[in-house]
Amino acid sequence: MASPSHHKTLLQVLQELTVCRSAASDLSRYETVTIPWTESHISAVIDYVSELENAKCFGFSAWSYTSITSLGEDKKSCKLASAKTVATFFTQELRQLFQLPNLQKKNELVAIFINFLVRLLYHRTNSMKFFDDEINVLTRELRFLVTILGDTPFIDAAELEQVHDLLEEFEAVANDAAGLVYSFIFLPECMVGIHKPLDALFKRNEILKANIIKFLNLLPFITTDELILGDASVDSLFIVDSLLYDLEELMNRNEGPTVSLKDQIRILHQQLMLSRSLLKSIKVPPHDSSGIQESRALIRHSAYEAEYLINCFSVGDAPRWYVTIRLTYIIQTNELIWTRLQVIKKNHDLAVVGVAENFRSYVSLQTERITEFDDGMVGFDDRAIHILDRLVGGRDQLQLISVFGMPGLGKTTFAKKMYNHPLVNDRFDRRSWCVVSQMYQRKRLLADILIGLSSEFDKDMILSMDEEMLVVRIYQSLKGRRYLIVMDDIWDLKAWDDVLRCFPDDGNGSRILFTNRNKDVAPPNSLIYPLPTLSNDQCWELLEKKVFHDEPCPLELRGIGRQIAENCHGLPLAVVVLAGTLSTMDRQENTWKEVVNGIGSYLFDGGDDSAMQKILELSYRHLPEYLKPCFLYFGVFLQYRKIHVRKLIRLWIAEGFVDKGEGKSAESTGEEYLTELIDKSLVIVSKRRSNGGVKTCMIHDVLYEFCQNMSEQENFLKFAIVRNDYPIYLTGPFGWHASSFHCLPMEKQIYFGNMGQLRVLDFELHPPRSVIGLEYLVQLRYLEITDLPGSIGSLVNLECLIVTNKTEVVIPLVVLKMKRLKYILLTYVSFFNRYINRPENNNNIQFLRNVGIYGLRDEEILKCSPHLRKLKCECEPHYDKEKGAYRYPDFRFFTELESLNLKCVNMYRKWVGISLLPGIRKLALSDLCLPWEMLSVIGRLQKLEVFKLRSTAVEERIWETREGEFQQLRVLKLEGLDLAEWNVGSSEHFPKLQQLVLRDCSELKEIPCDIGEIVTLQLIKVRGFCEKSLVKSARKIEDEQRDIGNEELRVVIAHIWRPL
Repeated sequence: MASPSHHKTLLQVLQELTVCRSAASDLSRYETVTIPWTESHISAVIDYVSELENAKCFGFSAWSYTSITSLGEDKKSCKLASAKTVATFFTQELRQLFQLPNLQKKNELVAIFINFLVRLLYHRTNSMKFFDDEINVLTRELRFLVTILGDTPFIDAAELEQVHDLLEEFEAVANDAAGLVYSFIFLPECMVGIHKPLDALFKRNEILKANIIKFLNLLPFITTDELILGDASVDSLFIVDSLLYDLEELMNRNEGPTVSLKDQIRILHQQLMLSRSLLKSIKVPPHDSSGIQESRALIRHSAYEAEYLINCFSVGDAPRWYVTIRLTYIIQTNELIWTRLQVIKKNHDLAVVGVAENFRSYVSLQTERITEFDDGMVGFDDRAIHILDRLVGGRDQLQLISVFGMPGLGKTTFAKKMYNHPLVNDRFDRRSWCVVSQMYQRKRLLADILIGLSSEFDKDMILSMDEEMLVVRIYQSLKGRRYLIVMDDIWDLKAWDDVLRCFPDDGNGSRILFTNRNKDVAPPNSLIYPLPTLSNDQCWELLEKKVFHDEPCPLELRGIGRQIAENCHGLPLAVVVLAGTLSTMDRQENTWKEVVNGIGSYLFDGGDDSAMQKILELSYRHLPEYLKPCFLYFGVFLQYRKIHVRKLIRLWIAEGFVDKGEGKSAESTGEEYLTELIDKSLVIVSKRRSNGGVKTCMIHDVLYEFCQNMSEQENFLKFAIVRNDYPIYLTGPFGWHASSFHCLPMEKQIYFGNMGQLRVLDFELHPPRSVIGLEYLVQLRYLEITDLPGSIGSLVNLECLIVTNKTEVVIPLVVLKMKRLKYILLTYVSFFNRYINRPENNNNIQFLRNVGIYGLRDEEILKCSPHLRKLKCECEPHYDKEKGAYRYPDFRFFTELESLNLKCVNMYRKWVGISLLPGIRKLALSDLCLPWEMLSVIGRLQKLEVFKLRSTAVEERIWETREGEFQQLRVLKLEGLDLAEWNVGSSEHFPKLQQLVLRDCSELKEIPCDIGEIVTLQLIKVRGFCEKSLVKSARKIEDEQRDIGNEELRVVIAHIWRPL
């Protein structure tokens, strides 16, 4: 078996051949024929060999490339003569690639090989075009073979003897096909009698199909749950919900290939609905052994299978006979799953009724509780003082206090510090500490509380009491006394509901302190305190204390030690875990550098048994199933990256994670999911929007490492290398089942013809040199790319199109006809094709960004999108013959429009008007030269909440607001205006204003004093070019509000430049 070094030599040669191909581009027609392959063919060969390496297939023993001579030290040495020499030599050598190597991993290898052949046929030279019909038939047959090899019976049951025998037949067909492909490319002059070898190949293929049918008929008798399930997958049924939505759409279609499968699709939909409903009705602990987890996994597996088969059939990669047989098997399997679920449900109900437990063998959770780390607390001093003041001071009535924060932040340690503080000890007559945890039981919780309170009853006596007696004893023990109860690690408000009767409120200053990871778990009327992360200095203080105890850190380790502390990013548990590692290592700088370079591996050292893994996994396992894939999806993004929330939610929707129920938009539901993750302390808000919504977010480094580890465990996310060092992320079952493709910067050609299951294709700002086979991605929901591909019309399920273009692009008619498209988001202003008219049928576009509306024709085309909710466009006044005057576009047609960002490119001072509907919530205007009177019209928009005026949006220099205007406005931003005087007669003119932002308002002398009287005002921000008097007026308002006790108003003065 050849070593990997031979493989590297091969790739180097192939890369150099690409250079030679470019150097030969100026050859004469005769000379060019001597190099029969194109750059795309060479790229296909490179990817094929790379895939073999990724599949750990190094056995190139049949091939010898050691005799290939160097093509030169640099590109300039690749002359014409040498190119011809290498072409002749390498054409002979390349023939050896058209034969399957004799290696392990047969099904994977055969699939890679056939895909390689299909891709070569995709790139047709001029000579190949004479055989288009034959090549089309061959391509269709080969794609079907790839579909079968990507189907679950041939993946999950690859070790079965029947599958092994079939793979031998696959290999024979593939080798025969490879000989034909080689001839098509390199020996077109010998293809006159092509029909004879083609007929022989197809005859052999028919025999293979007959044997496939025999195998499929045996399948129900030779498969087991273990064989079907294979690797674990993320513990969520999002794929089932997503498939149900897609099946419902297919049932409503009256055209297209899937119409012939309607009966099976309807049965499958009904089965999945019933199983899904039954699963929701069974409440089982995460580590239950009743078989429910296996049943969930089987349902997920059958959903993946069905989705794969229907998708392959939709693009013509699988014939009806094959899909029909397979769907019949899936339907039969679902019937068995349904029967199993009914039995589990019956047994579960009986178990709940008959549950009993011997509490004498119960060991109090108080003695078993392992805190997140010991009592050596650092930081939190300000928060401790504040909460301590609430514990020992404040009102006399019973006060509930909730401390929440992300896992590992030290909530338990912090609470213990408060619990054991001398002032607290002196203040309260009775104290008790109980641990609630995820899987609490009411009787255990009550027993814990009473054990902590009472010296009258021994432990055995308490454990023998029933629940009602425990409630009575606790109440009697606390009645008339000042008490402190700490309920540590509470996960569900039901735990509080179960014990609240125990706690009398005698108006004597009693307190109950909760610690939790979820903000929403705080009981009503609680004082809620988020626990912050530590500063870098506090992290270093804690690390030094844990590693060196009372000794100072040696000078030579201080620098590297601080780096380690900073890499903990404020999480005390991370500091403590690393301190434990450092304590066992040599105190050498080089040794500590190893820790800096591998923080994640040290934090999770020990795998599932590591302290970090256990604590974080508790939070993950407790998540509702619909949030688990949303959380793990953060692993797709680069570490330390601030993630744009709108993109994140669009990706969740495209992946099928977000419920698309009636009565609420998917975007709103996605925002709710994100809010839940934030409230559960798993996601950090990086920046908020002007209206208070989340603009960017991120997760802590430790949680990022956890997402990566858990995604790998649950087969949810895979990091792969494409060719040399080009990284991608895949989600979903992998290979041809991958559901999304996230690519970091790369400069290569990518072929997607074998990834028909993709729902997301995200190239960020750095796409490959070319994207090939995009027309096969009919399931694609999300596409982010730098230019509109010519095959865009093939993407019939596309919902979100993002074009990060640097120059204008033309929006073709086919895009406006795409029925499911909701988002068209362009980076650079682009325009509709000037040769098209408004489409006959309306589309479903709801979000349109950076499109030019330059005349009546553009305005008319825009009306084919009546459901627009958000529009950002560039316009210029156009002449309206009916009115005999210039005007801006009329937006009254768009009854669902909520947000409009409008910029004029050619200001026309003979202004006529701008027409809006009252449903607008957010409005931004730039360079329109409107008179201030027009603002009174805008001010009467009943739902307007955010209003931004930029540049010469208005023409005049004096603005006087009137009563009844801007009644719902919350955010007002004035930027770059020539406004010199602003008169506000009363604070009632902006009664709900929360934020006022003034930027580059160089002429404005002062902020109206009545603005300061608005009771809802939270922020005044002044920045950029402005007069000194404007800053002074802002400070005056701040001082006046402070004098009357208003501590909520913030005034921010930033980056001030004085006008010349």
